[in-house]
Amino acid sequence: MSTMCDYRIFSTDRPVKKIEKVVMLSRENFNKLGTENYQKVLSSDRRETLGLSKSYYYYILEDLKRMGLVEDNAISFKAVIPFIPRESSLDLDNGVLYSSKNHLIFIDMGSSKYECKTCPVFAECIYGIRRIVSEMKIRPGPIDEETARDLRIPSTLWNKLVKGIFGKSVVRLDAIMLG
Repeated sequence: MSTMCDYRIFSTDRPVKKIEKVVMLSRENFNKLGTENYQKVLSSDRRETLGLSKSYYYYILEDLKRMGLVEDNAISFKAVIPFIPRESSLDLDNGVLYSSKNHLIFIDMGSSKYECKTCPVFAECIYGIRRIVSEMKIRPGPIDEETARDLRIPSTLWNKLVKGIFGKSVVRLDAIMLG
């Protein structure tokens, strides 16, 4: 069985707080962050340019605030990691939304949108990995671009990266949104 994902990198004109906060969200809430409208509102504070009704824009903005992702009209997280609540535990799920200067990097390893072997955003994916690795100073392993696509290395590295972000941040975990 092949590994599949949904990867996106998009620019943001919403102010970004210089903050190292890592937020853990339920898989249900994380899935919202993968939708176009949530990404539009998260990445822009210019409601008029987004093509959303005023009430829908503010509904999404309030939801983002409730999740701890927007504060004082600014992006207020470094990374968002999804989890799945179990009967007696919380399991990390493989995905991350990462805030990097004026970009947001989103990957959901639970999606069936792209497959490594035929991925049209392979170069952007490798760029996203390198950017997060560099900024967070995490060592997920080497990337040999010649064989990475065939061996599905990006998916392996993303999984290691999510675990690395969690491992580096769990000592200062700020919030786990259960709702």
